[in-house]
Amino acid sequence: MSSTQIALLGFIAGATIAFGLPMGRLKNPRMNLKAFLSATATGILVFLLIDVLGIASETVSAAGEAHDWRPFAGYATLFVLGTGIGLVGLVGYDRWSAGKRKKAALGPGAASQAEWARSSFIHSLTPARSLALLIATGIGLHNFAE
Repeated sequence: MSSTQIALLGFIAGATIAFGLPMGRLKNPRMNLKAFLSATATGILVFLLIDVLGIASETVSAAGEAHDWRPFAGYATLFVLGTGIGLVGLVGYDRWSAGKRKKAALGPGAASQAEWARSSFIHSLTPARSLALLIATGIGLHNFAE
């Protein structure tokens, strides 16, 4: 990759961050803007999923075509386990955070002091914000591999 291509990719990455940061500070953005940004983020995540799975399957296929059965078995096992653990892990995290959001009332009347003491960041998340946190967690975990 040439220096010009690297600089262009860096500019694109920086421009998306410079555009995205102010969007998070908007108090009441229009629904069209929210839908556009959500669709763009979803498209990026789908692209990353297809790209990662495509490269991983090429590695497994190359070992199989070369009839190297030991590396093929290792790569295939790693592919299946990595994909499964990654996807099930995100679902497990989502269920864990949803369970933390559920607040049990401590009494039939007014709120008790113990209910207010239980409040934390996870308890205060709405389902939409929990999904946003889940997506951010997925992107962050993906970046560890980079």
